Amino acid sequence: MSEETEPDTEDVQVSMEITGSYDDVLSRLSPVEKRRDGINSLIQDVEIVLETLERMGEGTRSAIAKNLPGDTTAELDAEAVVELLHVLKRYDLVVLEGNTWKPRQRDE
Repeated sequence: MSEETEPDTEDVQVSMEITGSYDDVLSRLSPVEKRRDGINSLIQDVEIVLETLERMGEGTRSAIAKNLPGDTTAELDAEAVVELLHVLKRYDLVVLEGNTWKPRQRDE
């Protein structure tokens, strides 16, 4: 007695091609996360402050605030910058030496 197996008729196969720039394709493939309103803006501003500090190498709160690009969501004056830097310090992303802020070196 031979046993024949039939393909499962409920199997579905789908193929898709996505074309475009790398960033566009990646954004389409990335999972969509629902976050509270304002969280994405906060994360972007944090990244801008960190990138500014990394570009500068080090700086006082006033110097960092002065060198920020104008595209932050929140108005980041020297006082707001130092408040944010203290939060980043708790996460070991920056260090404070005297009154000078520095990005945490990746190998520290």
